[in-house]
Amino acid sequence: MQKRNTAVDLTDLALGITILGITVVIGARLLITYRDNRLTDLSTSTTYNETTTVVNETGVQLANTWVEGVTYCGNTTTTDLFPVANYSLSVDSVSGVGTLTYTGVATYPNNSLWNCTYTTYNISEPQWDLPNNAALGLAEYGNWFDIIVIVGIAGLILSLIFLAFGNRGQEVGVSY
Repeated sequence: MQKRNTAVDLTDLALGITILGITVVIGARLLITYRDNRLTDLSTSTTYNETTTVVNETGVQLANTWVEGVTYCGNTTTTDLFPVANYSLSVDSVSGVGTLTYTGVATYPNNSLWNCTYTTYNISEPQWDLPNNAALGLAEYGNWFDIIVIVGIAGLILSLIFLAFGNRGQEVGVSY
């Protein structure tokens, strides 16, 4: 009499990987939310007269990240200061890159180099740096998740092969 092999039950493994993935995503989201809420509590520093590349309607990125605001901008060739209505600042919520965009009228120099003074948040403070590094570390889990899935599938295939071909020709039972 031959004994049938039972299939390997991988329900617990799949459930465990799903719970782990959900936990990591929630943890990373909480850390990023905490980090972002602490941004305005950080000290600031000022960058004076940074010369930008050509400022136009498509915008130019400022050298420092997490810009709080622009104090003033002016032309590099003259001492003219541009009214705030002639430019706008947008800050990317993920990378913190500040983009300065020309929105002015034709009387002010478009497509020219500008000197800008602006303030940035000090993101080296522990109240920002610690949750940021932890969130970045958890974000690396996403890179490993593909590897975990591939290894899990390879393990499943190997276990099915061993179940199918592992016990050929062996009799299990009692002799009479």
